[in-house]
Amino acid sequence: MEIELGCFTRPWGRFSLEEALSGVAGAGFERVGLTALGEGPVFSADSTEEEVAGLKARVEGHGLAAQVAFGNPDLLLGVEEAASRFRGEIERAGWLGMQYMVLLGTEEERFHGKWLTAVEQCLDFAREQGVVLLLKPHGGMSALGEDLLRAAARLPHPNFGICYDPGNIHYYTGQRAEEDLPKVAEQVRAMCIKDERGGKHGEVEITPGTGVVDFARIFSILDGAGFAGPCWVECVGGESLEEINAEAKKAFRFVIELAART
Repeated sequence: MEIELGCFTRPWGRFSLEEALSGVAGAGFERVGLTALGEGPVFSADSTEEEVAGLKARVEGHGLAAQVAFGNPDLLLGVEEAASRFRGEIERAGWLGMQYMVLLGTEEERFHGKWLTAVEQCLDFAREQGVVLLLKPHGGMSALGEDLLRAAARLPHPNFGICYDPGNIHYYTGQRAEEDLPKVAEQVRAMCIKDERGGKHGEVEITPGTGVVDFARIFSILDGAGFAGPCWVECVGGESLEEINAEAKKAFRFVIELAART
């Protein structure tokens, strides 16, 4: 199966951006997803063009392309302000050359409708910036495939789609991702490669292939649905910088070999 393989900086959350980028590149990845690190958010709606240009240069200095970041409207600001701030984040993602932002939805039922309204107000702007907004499983309004489909039906826009996360299906619901994925496989546009063990609300900071997710089955289902999009390793095991770097290399080989066999 043809995929675009990348890695988030999340495993290096306690370390610097330079250490994270070095670890991602050293593991063999060419695409990186940017997340908050020990230094704080790597960019925000308040980042200047000069700051973003500097960040892009740092990423490219490691031979990487910034492809994706996590984002979500802050509904505590109110719908209008949340949408305005989020458009600022989307704009900065566009400046970085990112193609995607992965959204987390909301677990609070009182915010479900407001979240959809806020995101809807950002979609045309996202298209102008060349950024696709992807909702992933994260409990609450996006717990299972059927919830992702419901959101996609509510936001029928070319710049809104679904990012599957098999580890989060296990973590938030206790259900098996291999049984949930067929409901939504034909609409999946990207995937977070995350494993899980320990049952509901177990552990996800582990290297793919060491938990309960049947990745061979996951890839087979997606291949059958015609998937050929980006896949981003989100978590790996390890505590020290050296251990995390070594586990990232294992994750890279695991996914590359799995895709080659599918």
